[in-house]
Amino acid sequence: MVTIKEMAQELGVSTTTVSNVIHGKTKEVSPANVERIQKILKKYDYTPNINARNLASRRSRIIGLVVKRGFMKNRNRFTDQFIGGILGAVEERVREKGYYLMVYSVNDVHQVQQLTMSWNMDGLITSGFVEGDIRYLRERYKHPIAIIDDYDTNGLGNCANIRIDDRKAEYELTKYVIGCGHRKIVFLADNLVNLDRQRFLGYCAAMEEAGIPEEEQRFIKIRNSDKGVMVNEQEIYEASFLYTAFVCSSDYYASRIMNMLRDKGRKIPEDVSIAGFDDVITARLVRPALTTVRQNIEKKGYAAVDALIRLIEEGKKEELIIQDTELVIRDSVKKLN
Repeated sequence: MVTIKEMAQELGVSTTTVSNVIHGKTKEVSPANVERIQKILKKYDYTPNINARNLASRRSRIIGLVVKRGFMKNRNRFTDQFIGGILGAVEERVREKGYYLMVYSVNDVHQVQQLTMSWNMDGLITSGFVEGDIRYLRERYKHPIAIIDDYDTNGLGNCANIRIDDRKAEYELTKYVIGCGHRKIVFLADNLVNLDRQRFLGYCAAMEEAGIPEEEQRFIKIRNSDKGVMVNEQEIYEASFLYTAFVCSSDYYASRIMNMLRDKGRKIPEDVSIAGFDDVITARLVRPALTTVRQNIEKKGYAAVDALIRLIEEGKKEELIIQDTELVIRDSVKKLN
């Protein structure tokens, strides 16, 4: 089998240049040389010996992406548009950096320890874990971790946290809804922990600022079966007669609630206004299109990989990356004034 050194000599380039192209690191290689090297790789049907390289470096160059399923344990988590966007961005950036990706979906954090012990991963990216999960994992996994959306990582070391300012973003969204004349507003989510708690606190802050009493600030918990079916649709339907606006923790729930209410004869936004969060593609496809908070999901995935590589290769200890959001005004919130 031809070696990297032999191909480099044939092309008149360095072995480092050939190696960089083989492992996807092409930013510092001219397009002409990339094309020449790719042709010779194809000519010799070259396949790099990954195991030999990893043994020599004592690193696997494997990064794990671990996603928590949450309450819907029987649901394919990667059909979620938010998680799908994260996965696509992480896979692309990991490949660009010359690493390899292993993807897992788990029911709870205890399963992660078994995965990390089975494979010599250089680092982990996590999504969907809540308070306490990361601390539990940090005690048992000593390699770098990049956490997407968590509020429980300060002082853990060897970690990067990539998130938005959920409280501020929800505050601005609720303030807009209030500015449209609504005062009877309810917040809907399937829990009040981690980022959903921060969003609820942002809703409460906007309500308090507008002089709406604390006793009129309401939370309705969306209750799901383990297959993801809302089991309290009647409660939500009845709430549409008591409140003029629903502020939902995600576009996913906002869209589902909108469809359910319309199926029962309620008009959106004439009878009740609905706002979401995330600005996934569904927010633009439903009718009326959703007023929501836009966060750059792909950018979150890219930032998680970049931060993790800095932890692995540069020895950074801790990093907090807070990304921007944007209020997106569409047609699902009615102006009452």
